[in-house]
Amino acid sequence: MNINNFITFDIEEWFHANYEEANSEARETTLGSGLDLSQYSGTSTNLESNVDRLIDLCAEYGVKSTCFILGDVAKNKPYVVKKLFEAGHEIASHGMSHKLIYPMSPNEFHADLKYSTDTIEQITGHKIVGFRAPSWSLKRGTLPWFYEILAEEGFLYSSSVYPAKNTIFGIPNFPNSPHYPTYSPVLEIPQSVMNLFGNKVGYAGGGYLRFFPTWLIKREIGLKNREGKPVFIYLHPREIDIHQPRLKLGLMDGYFHYQGIPGCEKKISSLLEEFQHSFIRMDEYVLKSQGLFPPAV
Repeated sequence: MNINNFITFDIEEWFHANYEEANSEARETTLGSGLDLSQYSGTSTNLESNVDRLIDLCAEYGVKSTCFILGDVAKNKPYVVKKLFEAGHEIASHGMSHKLIYPMSPNEFHADLKYSTDTIEQITGHKIVGFRAPSWSLKRGTLPWFYEILAEEGFLYSSSVYPAKNTIFGIPNFPNSPHYPTYSPVLEIPQSVMNLFGNKVGYAGGGYLRFFPTWLIKREIGLKNREGKPVFIYLHPREIDIHQPRLKLGLMDGYFHYQGIPGCEKKISSLLEEFQHSFIRMDEYVLKSQGLFPPAV
């Protein structure tokens, strides 16, 4: 059985992360600690060098990724987008400013989506067909208008749902495989979860990937593939950056955001080597599944 997997990168600055202590529907740029994240906007960061390392890592194994670009990054550092595009990676949208989806009205989301796509498409000259919600910030009540708006703007797929529940995101009992959640022609490619002590938890991206051992992640990807399900790995550039600034966070929030960073690049390299022949871009997968993309010879 030939199952495809995906390597995906959420291209954003280190200070764009949504920190749990600051997670409220009114949160814009401040942490619960009172630290104003807007002070870091426009400052020098390691984003470009981190992206360069990810490009080189993918090239080493002949892998093409899907990159969900934050509109603010495209606006302020268009050369980062150009590098990824010219290296053959898919360019998709991650919204404009990393605002959570569920506090938005449909009109607010539509405006944010259009602003981000217009900004990115002016750089690449190519239509964006994929979207990922910042911090998996969908709730069941947002799904009908969310997919309707994506379809209206010509999107073919979303990769936005965590099909379980943790402290700040997730939709419990959401199907754990690619499917069409509504009547719109937008495919959802949800995050993969595993059963752990009676709970469903992620394992292939972000803090989950940094926490769990490589052998376990490989085993779970293999199990899902044998069930006929694709798996996507996801990573942020900051997760391979041991020199990033560190905020004074609470114990749990700090652990989730910073544990495992020193060994993360080595772990990604091992996963790319193990599954290198299965990785394709998400847009290629969706087009092939619709019969619009010729099969590889």
